[in-house]
Amino acid sequence: MKRTVSALAALLALTALTGCDRFEPRGGKSLDPMPADVPVTPQYTSPDEVVAALERAGIPCEVLRRRTGALDCEAQISGATVENRIQVLNPEEFSRDEVGDSIAAWRNSGTTVVAAGNWFIRVLPNGTPAHSIKIAEAVGAVVLPPPLPPPPDIPSTPAHRSADALADALHKAGSCTDRERRSARELLCGSRTAESKTCDTSWADHHALLLLHDNAAARDDHIRLLLSNDHTPAAVVTAANWTIQFCDPATARATADTLGGVLITHEPGT
Repeated sequence: MKRTVSALAALLALTALTGCDRFEPRGGKSLDPMPADVPVTPQYTSPDEVVAALERAGIPCEVLRRRTGALDCEAQISGATVENRIQVLNPEEFSRDEVGDSIAAWRNSGTTVVAAGNWFIRVLPNGTPAHSIKIAEAVGAVVLPPPLPPPPDIPSTPAHRSADALADALHKAGSCTDRERRSARELLCGSRTAESKTCDTSWADHHALLLLHDNAAARDDHIRLLLSNDHTPAAVVTAANWTIQFCDPATARATADTLGGVLITHEPGT
């Protein structure tokens, strides 16, 4: 039987050994459980296995430094240098909720975390969510943003059965003249609307990113992830099980009125 007391003692030992990669004992407080959307698998016995999974996915990661149960490695993503700080906790010593409690400590300090099974990664620089998303997709994990203020009240309707159905609704609003599928649940819509200076090159020839979500919690985490971006403005229209991210706030405002959603805006540094 795993006991919190023994787990905290192990964490204290790790603190002495790992230095910067500290674990904070939570005293008499109850554990913050693992978020329900974190996959139970894959589980790994060492951080090197996570590095191997990244390499199999086409993201080689050069090891920079090692600590007990952890390592830091450096990868190239879309031309940017990204440091991945990987931590693996032995499931024979730590329960799932004890792993979740460690993740919560980092999230509560303002850090975005990539997590699955018995391990997690802090992807640096942390204010560029696209890097965390790319890493999570490569290793079968989810992205957990920091617990920023909750989004405003989001209507429970209208829901859409597919990304194409959402694109159809956007097309009727005059804001989806062509489509580029990224996945079964994700589409880019093009538009002939005026270009916005807030759009970076990744939005070339498109102005709306459509995404369906499994549930309200996943939707809200996605919104928080966008709001944690230190570099790119965001204008998000959302309702029920979907979000549409725009680079043009004026188009987003008009779309929110037409599709029955709410508009959430973000400027870097706010």
